Amino acid sequence: LGDTVKAAADGSVYTVYDDESLGTTVVLRHDGGYTTHYSNLAELPTVSVGDSVSAGDVIGAVGETALLESGEEPHLHFAVYSGSTPVDPTEYLS
Repeated sequence: LGDTVKAAADGSVYTVYDDESLGTTVVLRHDGGYTTHYSNLAELPTVSVGDSVSAGDVIGAVGETALLESGEEPHLHFAVYSGSTPVDPTEYLS
């Protein structure tokens, strides 16, 4: 709880919203048509829609906002999409 969450790659903040199931979510848009999704963040991310971010920039902190997992330890939900298709995030992380 409270650990910083950093952008996986250079991009821009596409949306910040409260997902009913996964809690506070930030979506970054990156060159090449893919997006990274960070959920279960603390209620107030450190970025806003339209902000540019570089890989490693802090975008928020791990929170306890995911209602579906309120009984679990705090953790980050991380996903990568190419368009609307989910892809293996290990292909984008180094």
